[in-house]
Amino acid sequence: MTQSAAAPLTILALATSVSPTLAIHLLRPLQGLAGFNIQMLTQDALAQIAKGAPPGMDAPTLAGIILDKVQPALVFSSRYNGPLAADFMQASHQRGLPFVFHLDDNLMEVSADQGADKVAYYNHPKRLQALRLQMELASVSYFSTEALRDRMLALGIAVANSHVGPICAAVDLLPLPAPAEASPVFGYAASGGHNEDLKLALPGIVAALERFPEARFELIGSLEHLPEALLPFGERVRHERRFIAYDDYLADLQRRNWSLGLTPLCDNPFTRMKTYTKWVEYTAAGLPVIASDHPIYRDCCADGAALLVRDADWATVLPDLLGDPARRQAILAKARERVGRDYSVARLREQLFDVFRRAGLALPVA
Repeated sequence: MTQSAAAPLTILALATSVSPTLAIHLLRPLQGLAGFNIQMLTQDALAQIAKGAPPGMDAPTLAGIILDKVQPALVFSSRYNGPLAADFMQASHQRGLPFVFHLDDNLMEVSADQGADKVAYYNHPKRLQALRLQMELASVSYFSTEALRDRMLALGIAVANSHVGPICAAVDLLPLPAPAEASPVFGYAASGGHNEDLKLALPGIVAALERFPEARFELIGSLEHLPEALLPFGERVRHERRFIAYDDYLADLQRRNWSLGLTPLCDNPFTRMKTYTKWVEYTAAGLPVIASDHPIYRDCCADGAALLVRDADWATVLPDLLGDPARRQAILAKARERVGRDYSVARLREQLFDVFRRAGLALPVA
């Protein structure tokens, strides 16, 4: 399906919300390009549309009406599994409309450590069926990692047209912040499913705060509670529970100017299909990284682009690194060289364009 060469191509994005995943893989790569117009429908918006539909109108008809009104050149479903997900897939298929389904997490098998609410939400049969149908009928099923793609196949999902790009995260380097204050501040940015990961690093956080009385620790993101082990440190520990837009989040990381950014991650079948996005974000914001010695970090962080630590060693390794400014700067320099070269938004944009072409979209001539 093509549009006039003079008119921008409309991309209809389906997503649960304006999530970091959507920002990283679609919105930021296309930002500012005159040849594209992004129309977005979130889960809440679609629920309202369905609620206001004429009595007796079924979901497939409604999805078709929306497509006919928006007239997209391509539909991009960003891990969407909410209202009308399967119906948009089927209506697009009937119209010969290119449909890309993007997945960066194993939403077919959300693990118990993500919390009971998330497990119940994602394991609802209708959501699982919506994910499966999209993977089986999409023009391209675009997976962030080979491990994730292979797991979907192992689950018996007949993924017809799969593609895995060479990178699964990208952030252009932000200017380095001014030199940090004398008192070190280190931190962890984490969403609500990372309670068990935080527990891995907790002995190291406590040990660092004990060794360096002037040090402070910041926990930011959607984790609900500060661990009790950190309460005795009073104002030296700060917990900010907030939800902000992705670009604001990146700017906030840079502003914080942490001496060290933490990326603990439990090693289990669920997390082995995750991505190294946090390392890219921290590095772009000018923060040296200490990360779990986890399979997803070993390649991107090789040769000193982060300090990888075994689960049992956080209590010794984290304080040692916090007390070694020269080593932290060497880590940051190596990481920024690699991110600037290999994990740029321009490179991810070309990867996205390749996906569009594979789906059958004729791109505008530059």
